[in-house]
This record gives sequence, structure tokens and C-alpha cells, in this order.
Amino acid sequence: MDIFSYRVILTIVQYQSFQKAAELHNVTPPAISHVVKQLEQEFGFSLFVRNRHGVALTTTGESVLGLIRGIVQKEDQLNRMIAELNSLDRGHVRLGIFNSMCRYLPELIGGFHEKYPHITFEIFQGSYEDIIHWLRTGTVDIGFLSKTVNPGFPFHEIFSDPLMCILRKGTETPSETEIPLEMLENSAFVMQRESCDADARRIMDQMNLDVRTVCHVVDDKTTVEMVKAGFGFAIMPLLTMYGFEQEVKILRIVPPAKRIIGVSVRDENDLSPAVKKVLDFIKEYDFSGDAVFAELQG
Repeated sequence: MDIFSYRVILTIVQYQSFQKAAELHNVTPPAISHVVKQLEQEFGFSLFVRNRHGVALTTTGESVLGLIRGIVQKEDQLNRMIAELNSLDRGHVRLGIFNSMCRYLPELIGGFHEKYPHITFEIFQGSYEDIIHWLRTGTVDIGFLSKTVNPGFPFHEIFSDPLMCILRKGTETPSETEIPLEMLENSAFVMQRESCDADARRIMDQMNLDVRTVCHVVDDKTTVEMVKAGFGFAIMPLLTMYGFEQEVKILRIVPPAKRIIGVSVRDENDLSPAVKKVLDFIKEYDFSGDAVFAELQG
């Protein structure tokens, strides 16, 4: 048994794929299979079964997963402590990020690397629900979240993102820049699952709007496609519309509303030096001066 084998197991569980584990660990798929086979022989039971979605843990595999994850986390803790004691600006930071925030990553990480070139990053992309789970289990060190869904983690606001009404191109409205939400009463509504558009749901509930939900979709692209096809309107944060500006009609909603975007950590008293450096950098970063934000705003 070695720590690399345990990291391989966690990667396979995360992505449900031997192939993806091979890519991320820079080895061949047969090497990954060999690692798993060796562990299974040492443990005396199977860890994975294959299904139509990829691979999944066996019942016995699930029983030892928590211990494996704990061993990896302890090794990471040890490495962080060694780096801290040696005063090295080195480390590895895992970020949990939702789709639309990914557009900031090149500038954000690039700016950080100008100061700390030896700190590396691993990115986990998913829904709010995924990010909350990753924070709880220690899979990520820092998670980007909307304040609406934050379940009690320390939360640091970094910027606000206006909520917009998304309509089919060519839809006639009294104004070409804004729309009162009450005008949407009894209209067909394209809604994402709760873990994706919690802020849109919050606004609809606050306004007590009676709308007909005709679609429950998962991602921003699908939402836009359904609106384009005339299935209904959507309420989406402005940032999610980057790249879709010419495909649909985008209006400010009245009264105005926004989602508050911030970063969370599981425990502010248990941060490695590298994680603390990244967290401080994100908190101080001027998102309003970012090219993506400026382009969307205006």
C-alpha cells in the first residue's frame, strides 16, 4: 500500500472512470488497473464494479473509502506543515467552482501565480450542491458559492451578479432594457434544478409569482437553448450569459435582484499557508476590473 494508490482510488471515485484517473495522474490506463488490482489483492476484496455509467464502489469499497480519504488528507496536512516549517511558498490548493465562475479562472490564477509561482491548483467543477459536499468531505479547500445556498460555512462576499430575465429573441416587450417581474405572471418558465439556480427560485418565491414551469434542466447552455426554442422565459445571473448575448433577449428585472457570490472554507482555523494565501488573494481581487465582468456590464 502507498499514498499514490489511495489518491488513485479517490480520483476514480470522483470521476467514476479509470481513464480519467490515468489522465490526471499522468500514467496509462493499464497502470491504473494494476494499482487497483494490487490494492484489491492486499485488501482481500473488490473495490469497484463496472456499470453503464462507468465504475462504482462495491459495498466493501464504500466501507473503507472514508479511511482512505482520511489517510490522504493526513498526508496533505503533513506536507503543508513541513512546507510551513520550512517557510516555503509552496503548496497545492483545490478549488470547487461552479460553471459561470470558471470564466474568471485564467485571470485569477494567472494573477496569483505572478506572486506565488510554486503553488499549484486543482479545479473541481460542479453545482452548488457538489461544492457544498466537497467542502464537507474535504475534497476541496475553497469553494465558490452563492450566499443563498451557503449552509453555514464561513462566507466571504467577493461580488454581486445581477439577475436577468432571458427571453426568446424577438419577443416584444414594453422596454428593450428592463421588465417588471409581474409581467411574467402565468408565463411558461424554464427552470434549472435547485442546486443550480437557487437565486432565481428565491426571487420567484419572494415575488409570489404564479408561473408554469415547463422544463427542469441542469445547465446554462440547455436553459438558453430551451428559451431560444420558445419554451418559456428564464431568470439567470448575468455572468451565466457570457457568450450567449446574441442568442437571446436579456433584460434587467424590476425590482432589481442579484446573487451574492463569495468563497467559503470548511474551517478558517485549519487552513494551510497556501490555502490562506489563495483565500486572501481572492478576497482582495478586484472582480469589477476583470475583462469578463467589464464586458458583461457594459
